[in-house]
Amino acid sequence: MNVKDYEYIVEIARQKSLSEAANRLCITQSALTKFLQRVEAQLGTPLFHRIGKRFVLTAIGQMYVNKGLEIMRLDQEMEDELAKMRSDGADAIRLGYSMGQTSFIMDHLLPAFYKRQSAMSVSLKEDSSTGLIRDVEDGKLDLCLAYAREEKPGLSYFPLASSGMALAVPRHSPLLRKAISRPDFPHPVLEDRSWMDEPYIRLASFTQSGRIAQEYFRQIGRYPKSRIYVENVRSAMSAVENRLGNCILAELPHAIHQVEYLSLPDLQVPRQRTCLITRKGSQPQDAMKLLIHLAQALYKQPEKS
Repeated sequence: MNVKDYEYIVEIARQKSLSEAANRLCITQSALTKFLQRVEAQLGTPLFHRIGKRFVLTAIGQMYVNKGLEIMRLDQEMEDELAKMRSDGADAIRLGYSMGQTSFIMDHLLPAFYKRQSAMSVSLKEDSSTGLIRDVEDGKLDLCLAYAREEKPGLSYFPLASSGMALAVPRHSPLLRKAISRPDFPHPVLEDRSWMDEPYIRLASFTQSGRIAQEYFRQIGRYPKSRIYVENVRSAMSAVENRLGNCILAELPHAIHQVEYLSLPDLQVPRQRTCLITRKGSQPQDAMKLLIHLAQALYKQPEKS
């Protein structure tokens, strides 16, 4: 199997139709039919249920598509990295940032940086905090902006802020009227669990916020009504903004979103630090030192609502 083969199966799954998939792939329907028959014969099992003219994934087909999407993502990532290596100079700063920090990077940090370093190249990567820290350790990134609960040997940490877990709700949500102010919590507090009867945005458990939320639900023995499953904080925030549901996640300083935060009294987890992280022993260039200095200065400024 090559990447193109996975693209064909994924497109059939997306369109649920051979004819529509063939049109989008710019091949004939008969060629796509023969391709699918060959793949299913090689696997020894069907990937789709045929329901009339609709093609619906089997359980094995869903697993195949999930793995195919991962392979396609890795292939695209490799192509992007090769393109960056060809186009970026060797002096480019490789900066990673966690999902949900786009506003801070694009609206605050980089504009301030390019006022002082207009000729410098920056290569950006968005990923989970775990993935970013691993890339810094492996030398694939020069520095990253990520959440850090503990410090790893071999890395240098430049703290910017700390954030806690909260329930993100849309602006003007009726839940805001139910919440009360308490001096021992950073946000208005919801003292009952009526919010669990409302639609919920489930964040993937491989993210820190998603993992903490799922552990919280296990501890209290109750789960909210999940309406949408998303794989990153940015998508979760967008869903909340558009009033599709509520979501437990880490507060996002300097993020411009139409959401409000509510504290849950029984959601007691240590606050996590937002840090810029580099490798120990590396000699940061002046431009990288400037990025660290600007990030620290910007985080000290009051946020604009």
